[in-house]
Amino acid sequence: MSATWAQTARRLLPRLVRLSREIRPTIHLESVNDLSPGTLRELGVEAVLWDVDGTLMAHHAARVEPEFVAGFEALLAAPQLRHAIVSNCQEARFAELGEIFPWIPIVLGYETEEGGGFRVRHGSTDLWRGPGAAVASAAAASNGGQGSGGLCPMRKPSRHLVRAALEEVGIADRPEAALMVGDQYFTDIASANLAGIRSAKVPTLHRASFPAPVRWAQRLEALLYRLRYGRPARDDA
Repeated sequence: MSATWAQTARRLLPRLVRLSREIRPTIHLESVNDLSPGTLRELGVEAVLWDVDGTLMAHHAARVEPEFVAGFEALLAAPQLRHAIVSNCQEARFAELGEIFPWIPIVLGYETEEGGGFRVRHGSTDLWRGPGAAVASAAAASNGGQGSGGLCPMRKPSRHLVRAALEEVGIADRPEAALMVGDQYFTDIASANLAGIRSAKVPTLHRASFPAPVRWAQRLEALLYRLRYGRPARDDA
């Protein structure tokens, strides 16, 4: 079983009923290719917060899905848009994402007694943010800069991860100008709704590439969504 999935499940299950009220996205899309600089400009979007695995690529893949490359690069090149990745991964994958997306800040969080400590990676460089930054960075340093040093990582759904990403892209005071793009209701969409930003739900890419518990959870969340809200206008279950 994936350690990340197990941590997410432990965080999610006690709050399942309450979080079921937070899983309705602003829009359902057939693909991230439905997003364009012009469309986002019309919607007043200034920053896009991305999930990666299942949204832009297969689970733990090393590159963006080829059919999305041109559209994704057009979004990155749009001068009015800023971008960040809201990470829900282990540290090894965090380092890989820094290599795959060296031009996009990647936000990972840790719980500390001082509050959230957020590790923001730009390529191979880490910056630390938040009230728990000193504690979290010291814990990571004690572990040779690798891993969490015994701290509890933040897992989606988390309003705190989203808000740290909003700080990073400079629109923390204007959450309505952000859009979260992700493939899972109870992690990506719930995180966006908890943080008060808009969201776009896309189908999961290459579902078979995910560990079996994740695939089961994806089926379950699709069923729960339909029971609560009915079939999405663009059905990706």
